Amino acid sequence: MAPNSSFSRIWQNPSDFPPEAVLRELENLLRSNPDFWLKINRDGIIVDYKTSRFVNIGDKPETLLGKHIDVGLPPYLREITAEALAYLSEKKSQVFWKEYSYGEEPNIRHVEVRFVVLYEGYIMSNHRDITERKRLENAFLESESRFLSMAQNAADSIIIINDDGIIQFFNKTAENTFGYTHDEVIGKNVTIIIPGEYKEKHDEYLRRYKATGTQHIIGVGRELIALRKSGEIFPCELSVGEFKTKSGKMFTGILRDISQRKIQEEELYQYRNHLEELVESQTMDLKMSKNIAEEASYMKSLFLANISHELKTPIHAILSYAELGEEKSATVTPEKIKEYFQIIDSSGKRLLGLLENLLDIAKLESGKMRYLFEKNCLKETAKFVINEMRVILEKRGITVVLLDKEERWEAEFDYERIQQVIRNILSNALKFIPNDTNIEISMFRREFIPRKTQSYVNGIGIQIRDFGPGIPPEDLDKIFEKFIQSKQVKAGTKGTGLGLSISREIVNDHHGLLYAENHETKGAIFTMLIPCSREELR
Repeated sequence: MAPNSSFSRIWQNPSDFPPEAVLRELENLLRSNPDFWLKINRDGIIVDYKTSRFVNIGDKPETLLGKHIDVGLPPYLREITAEALAYLSEKKSQVFWKEYSYGEEPNIRHVEVRFVVLYEGYIMSNHRDITERKRLENAFLESESRFLSMAQNAADSIIIINDDGIIQFFNKTAENTFGYTHDEVIGKNVTIIIPGEYKEKHDEYLRRYKATGTQHIIGVGRELIALRKSGEIFPCELSVGEFKTKSGKMFTGILRDISQRKIQEEELYQYRNHLEELVESQTMDLKMSKNIAEEASYMKSLFLANISHELKTPIHAILSYAELGEEKSATVTPEKIKEYFQIIDSSGKRLLGLLENLLDIAKLESGKMRYLFEKNCLKETAKFVINEMRVILEKRGITVVLLDKEERWEAEFDYERIQQVIRNILSNALKFIPNDTNIEISMFRREFIPRKTQSYVNGIGIQIRDFGPGIPPEDLDKIFEKFIQSKQVKAGTKGTGLGLSISREIVNDHHGLLYAENHETKGAIFTMLIPCSREELR
């Protein structure tokens, strides 16, 4: 190809070009390079340079020509250059590389310098400013160090695996929880901490996710069983996150040992559902028995007093307005007569509701309550109840916020009875919360062990949180018992104390859980959890 061709390349075929063209091309390359160049001979005399706006070595470059490096260069560069001369004197075909810094905070600059041997023994040093690169490296190291510090000192076990299930990170809490050291598990498959019967299921999760991208556990908290080095199996909560690296996808698992909590839940379950057996199996002193009997008698008397009041009030209203209508039917306007009938109708409905509660209690205790289990949506059920209570809510300025995740909250349950549970919880909240506030309803999924079973099932539930005064700690479980109401009710809010008791019995018949707790900041939270499918109960 002709040298003057637009497609010719000097550095591929330098012999095809005249020397002056090669030199001109070399000069153009040197001038376009943003680095600072300094040329010295074997005796350390500066013979040439090329300036740069990024690197400053003190004096103007033209004053350096003909000077020895001990005189012309600043101290930090003088030592590096002397070291390079000594090194390259022995290894003429090698490259000497080093980094140095100059300036003062906050204007320190970082430079990378390379020394190479040229023709006739000259040595060329190329000074490249790497300040921005250093800043990015330090920022990355600081970020990585901060993450490692937080991860290592987290209260929960943190385990990172790649998409083949190989452990990449194992923090200190994980070491204490599982009994392995960091070095024992790094590079091993995560199934080392999974019980045998669940290993294949875990591998199937990974294979299916890699093949389809379908997420089953990412971003969803769940309870499962884990395996310690000692062979002990224990329950834990797991949440899984995902992030991407150059080498592929990584999964972060955060695990919490809930062995102690499970023991406490079991004790609570035994206490709540087998009170008579526990009472019979324990020797209780006379004073405690006397206190329990007095408390039960007091609660029953209080219940009878309340239910008598609740029954009498609508009956008196019905009789009074019926009598009033009869007396004044000939003298009052039709509008007034209509008002009397509306009051009678409202009182009748209230009386009917009280009687229905008493009938529900009787049916639940005798086992005659009938349920129609069908596939329904918890979200739509909650919306129906909210709409049903809209007039009461709007009158008090209370907004029910449905935290919608844009998915159907499906499970098998009795539509009418679960409505009743949600309605009772909301009605209970309205007794205590102030006007112009919110009630929040959210959905969650988790595995749990239903009543009278030994195996985990997939569960779905709702949490109803109000922003009222909360529930006295000693009443958190008592409020679900018949004849018993919270101390705050006794202080002035009337009620029969049957709604929450009926609700728990309904949820129990669904093989679910219903319990209350106080939010750490303000208000109470009622949690209802039922199996997604009744097929898993068989």
